[in-house]
Amino acid sequence: MDSVTQHLKEIEKELQANSRDPQLWMEHGIGHHLTGAYSDAVSSFQRSLEIDSKNPVCHYNIANSLMELHQHEEAIHHYMQAITLKADHIPSLTNLADAWEQTGQPERSLEIFNYLVQLDPDNPLSHFNLGNFQLRQNQHIEAVSHYQKALELDETFVDAYFNISWILVQVGAHADAREWIEKGLSVDPDHESLRELRQEITSADESSTGD
Repeated sequence: MDSVTQHLKEIEKELQANSRDPQLWMEHGIGHHLTGAYSDAVSSFQRSLEIDSKNPVCHYNIANSLMELHQHEEAIHHYMQAITLKADHIPSLTNLADAWEQTGQPERSLEIFNYLVQLDPDNPLSHFNLGNFQLRQNQHIEAVSHYQKALELDETFVDAYFNISWILVQVGAHADAREWIEKGLSVDPDHESLRELRQEITSADESSTGD
């Protein structure tokens, strides 16, 4: 964090000499965002957009800071601006879907997550994100299918192993869950969440046997 603070000071010196550089103002905003000063970040991003309103990345950045401030409608506006300027800006599309879900519009979120899969069908993260959305909507079967698709595209996607395992544990399918856990641990033996889930299953099975 000290390095970010130092970088902010250096940017501020540059801004004294060139206060009309939109890139500097955007970097200034990013620095504030990283330090948790979200209101200051928004101010800096606004200065950048006043100079160059056509930068989709800056719209994306200000939206992220606005989300942290729970100013969801304003954030959605800027995500939409970013997408208008760059229709395939995946980070904005992804975060817009999250924003709509947080504002009680899951049907719009689903449209975007499905669109992202169509836009980039070979990207495992797109399938994983759709799976996460479906998991939050208690659509467990659909979620597992997308986690499996993510793993077909990238067998090292450890978090997909964990999510499938977690769902199986919730329905009491411990043997199946253990298989997925072991597959995940074969990729990342130190994955803490998978190890904890394996221990949870072991303890539950031992307790059941003891009864």
